[in-house]
Amino acid sequence: MNAAEHRVLVLGAASADVKIYPREQVVEPATSNPGIIRWGWGGVARNIAENLARLGAEVHFVTAVGDDHLGRLLLKPLHDLGIHTDASLIVAGKPTSTYAALYHHDKRPWLAFEDMELLREITPGHIHRLRGLVKSVDMVCLDANLPAPALQTLFRLTRRYDVPVCVDPTTAALAPRLHPYLPDITVITPNKEEAEALLGAPFDTAEAISAGTRRLVHLGVQLAVITLGAQGLFYATSEESGRLPAFPVDVADPIGAGDALTAAVAYGLLEDVSPAEAVRLGITAATQTILCHETVCPTLSLEMLYEKLI
Repeated sequence: MNAAEHRVLVLGAASADVKIYPREQVVEPATSNPGIIRWGWGGVARNIAENLARLGAEVHFVTAVGDDHLGRLLLKPLHDLGIHTDASLIVAGKPTSTYAALYHHDKRPWLAFEDMELLREITPGHIHRLRGLVKSVDMVCLDANLPAPALQTLFRLTRRYDVPVCVDPTTAALAPRLHPYLPDITVITPNKEEAEALLGAPFDTAEAISAGTRRLVHLGVQLAVITLGAQGLFYATSEESGRLPAFPVDVADPIGAGDALTAAVAYGLLEDVSPAEAVRLGITAATQTILCHETVCPTLSLEMLYEKLI
């Protein structure tokens, strides 16, 4: 199967992102601090969609944006990459979603805020109208920002049409809503905090994290990956489990690394590589992403990932 044959439906958040980097180690409250302020496009599902398109997939993306200047600007680069957005909602009278993050001086995220209320417009009825598209794709990828009723309808459709599902739990607060659907999930990629929330147990040791991946498989997931940032990741299937270290690199911006990992793992499975090889592609994509100041690395490609692996 070649790249042109991979057809993926991605559903979830898309936003305008604002990133604030202090220029000084000490931030003074109640006053103006010198900093570097950058904005771009984000949202977990939007990032996954862009990564998949850069890897070579035909991508159909479903989100909700406002009928405003930001919404139109957000969709344009997706169209330029060939991503289909005709099934997305353009909502009059409401602003496009926004995410803002304040970083520590060492580029670690410190505080973040998001306004994703617009995604409530994605109703079960809208998902049901997409049933023909769901049936036609090779995989569905989603983030947990989708409203709970929409999630329920979507999983009913993927179950009916036997479509593989890849899920990024997005945040620890959202992760538990995925628990009823674990038997319907092909691959899930939580970070440690999201996995703890999903399984309702703390992971205090490496052995506990490894057991967490196997627990997700026991509950029905085919490939479970728990990411640990600079400490790498654990993964498990019904036949194997293991740990992969992160590549030692200088971080330009960690935002988006998990989304790149999710997209590359999904793409690897579409390429019929082994789960272990798909996870290796994922951690390589994450590494390339944190080397970029952009949330999605603009030079990402499948050829790049395999070259870095070699």
